[in-house]
Amino acid sequence: MKKFTILFFFISVVLSAFAQDFKAIDYKAIEKNVKDSSSPYYYPVLMERYSGGDSTFTIDEVRHLYYGYVFQPTYNPNDTSSYNNSLMESLSKTQLSEVDYRQIEKDADALLAEDPFNIRAINAKLLVYAQKNNVDEYKKLAGQRKAIMDAVLSSGDGITKKTAFYVIKVSHEYDLLNMFGYKYGGQNKLTDHFHYLSLAENRFGIDGLYFDITPVLDFMSRENQSR
Repeated sequence: MKKFTILFFFISVVLSAFAQDFKAIDYKAIEKNVKDSSSPYYYPVLMERYSGGDSTFTIDEVRHLYYGYVFQPTYNPNDTSSYNNSLMESLSKTQLSEVDYRQIEKDADALLAEDPFNIRAINAKLLVYAQKNNVDEYKKLAGQRKAIMDAVLSSGDGITKKTAFYVIKVSHEYDLLNMFGYKYGGQNKLTDHFHYLSLAENRFGIDGLYFDITPVLDFMSRENQSR
């Protein structure tokens, strides 16, 4: 019980810290900035800092880092990699051996090479680093996850469509629920560019959360047109 109390306290603190600064994502402005080599938000520079474990990102910088990824040629919101199944198979075991930990790290590395914002792969590697007591690498990777979370939390609180969380992958919706300690309620619906997930009964009395998935729908539209 103490663990969950601490978790919910942490969530409340994080949300309240951003409550006064919610700001909808302006994808057109972000696209212009990340493609401008003279801009402080030029994407190659932001990604180099992120990959190097830079912990000095501002909120505006992480917003350009995370949401600016949708304008990169490697962006793909679909989780179709074969490494996903292998990773989930290892993580589903009740007990993990040294061989399992090596496989988890290998699969997570492969997934992150395809998508640097794969939260599940990040969490898997954090598990490995914790098991190895690799403090330096753990801190670096935890900092990368924090950058993603800071960006998403700056976009809204998910309570209404007006304050929806902006995400660049549907899987990030479920990752966010897990990190908040919520359980998926079993219902979801798509209205325009908003995806709604119902929540199981929770102490906050929140029925569900809204997510703006505009780049996901744009990607799917482009894919359909190219067929």
